[in-house]
Parts: sequence; C-alpha cells; structure tokens
Amino acid sequence: MRNIIYIFIAVVFLSCNREKPDFLGGSLNDQFGELLVLDSLTSSTSDFNFSIVSPRFFEAQWSKNLNWQLDVVGVQSGATKSFTGFSSKLDIDNTSWNGSANDFPSFLTESCVATLVLSDNINTITMSTVVSITELKPLQDNLMLVADFEEGMPVNTIKFVQQGESMTFNIESGQAANGTSYYAMGGIVNWDYYLGSIKVPVETEEYINVSPLLLYFNMALIGGVLGEVPANQFMKIYLREDDGERYSYEINPVNWDTWRLVSIPYSEFVLESDPANNTKDPGTINQIEIMSLSCPSGPGTIVGGGTACPENMGLQVKTDIDFIAFSTNESYQP
Repeated sequence: MRNIIYIFIAVVFLSCNREKPDFLGGSLNDQFGELLVLDSLTSSTSDFNFSIVSPRFFEAQWSKNLNWQLDVVGVQSGATKSFTGFSSKLDIDNTSWNGSANDFPSFLTESCVATLVLSDNINTITMSTVVSITELKPLQDNLMLVADFEEGMPVNTIKFVQQGESMTFNIESGQAANGTSYYAMGGIVNWDYYLGSIKVPVETEEYINVSPLLLYFNMALIGGVLGEVPANQFMKIYLREDDGERYSYEINPVNWDTWRLVSIPYSEFVLESDPANNTKDPGTINQIEIMSLSCPSGPGTIVGGGTACPENMGLQVKTDIDFIAFSTNESYQP
C-alpha cells in the first residue's frame, strides 16, 4: 500500500512540473492560421548609399511563421540579391544588405525592385517596393583589380586571335558583369582548339607572404545558349611566375548563358611547364593568360592531331570575360 502511495505522489509531482509540450511541426497558428499581412513591405530608406557604413534593410510583418523569399533585382543591370528565412517578419536581422549580389552581374547605381513572396499551404502573397542605389559598395579588402575593361585594356596586354570566322576578341559595351564593358572572346575556328587569348601583366609582390591556399583568382565568365554555341567550349587560365614556372587551371565546359563568378584558389592550379623550384609563389606571379578554346568541327586535319567535333559545325564560340581580380582569404563578393 505504501509503495502505491509513493508511486501516486511521484506521478502527480512529475505531472505538475512537466513543461508545456512542444507542438510537432510548429504552433497551431503557423499550421492552420489565416495568412494576413500586418505591415506591408518597406525599406529602411528609399536611397541606398553603400559607400558609407549605415544600416540598410527591409521591413514587413505577417500573421504567422512561414518560409519567405525576398529578391532585389536591379532594373538596368539585372543583378539579384536574395534573402530567405522562416519567420513572421523582415527586419535588420534577416535582410541587412551591403550592396552585394548573389553572383555576377553586380549592381549599378540604379533603381531596384524588391519583391517579397509569402506562401503557406493555401495562399501566396506577393509584395513589392522600389529602392534606388545611389552609391556602390566599396571593393572588399585585400582585392587587386587586374582588369574591368571600363577604360580599355590593361597596359601592355598581348592579344592573339586565330584566323577564323566571326572572330570577336574586343571590348564590348552592354550587359557586362560589372559596370558597362566586358571583353568578348569567341568565333569559329574549324581546324584548331585554340581560338585566341590575352596575356595581362601583373605585379603581385604584396602577396609574397600569402599561402597559395589563400590567394584566389577571380573572374566573371559567360558562355551562350546551348545549340547556338558548342557544348564543349572551354577556357584555360595560366599564371606565370618570375622563375618561368607556368601553372594552369581549365574551366571545362563553359556551358552557361548568364554571368558567373569563377573563383579558384591558387593551390588548385597545376604545374604545366618545366619545374624551377616546383613551388607556387603568389608574390612572383607576373602574367595572367586567358585562352578561349573549343573542339573544332573540321573537316580536315586538326592542329595537334585531335579529333574533330562535326556537331559544332557553324556554332560560334562565346567565352566572354569581365572583372579579373585577385583576392586573399576569400573569393570576391560581387
């Protein structure tokens, strides 16, 4: 009898001290409550000046926690910055913006449309607001800009272009990855993989004590629409050092039709020359070479003895580049 009483007291004690159970999958309101907008989408300021340190963010509030997405799109550049989360509001904690984009292209000084999408199992609500970028974000620390083609080619750049059809190795204006100008590389060469290249001199003494693991080569790169460009077009990047060593990295294939950031640690480049000290020395890089390549369609003899790709007949290579830069410790942030 005494044991039964003890057990009863223990059960009552535990029941009285038991914390309120969590609802599986969130609160009843989150699962079944009506989705209502409490505060419409607004921005902390209508003009975003990213050149100064100041909070810039978006605000909105709704009636329950759910997954949301906010996309800010540049009207002129087409650049996009996305924010996502699970909550019932937007504020400085989840939409603070420093002017960066998800990827290239980068934003310009332009108007931007911010669009918030809220969706539960029943309804989808979309809200928009407009903000203006009045000043761009500064370049990140420890960045060495090699070429952005806004004011022409870097001094002493060496350009090589094969004889071919519709060869376009020139600075072009329009939908650039950063700013308004980029370098177009492409054309049709049906007898050689190699279409052309540029060699850009650089001085990297400031990186003398930087590990190859922490030095990044950054570049914006765009291909073209498959079916209009060869599916197997590619690029090769060479970094040359003072001792004559040449290190390479191949981007193969270049099969996308929007600007993308390519960011490669120097440690991932491979030696493609006779060794000197067989050691990557970031502080002695003196030249960047960027080559545009593709499997030639033929017919006839292929330079180097490679196999032709007749499916590429009449397709024009497009491997355009922009914003060549070195950064340390992290990739460039468009």
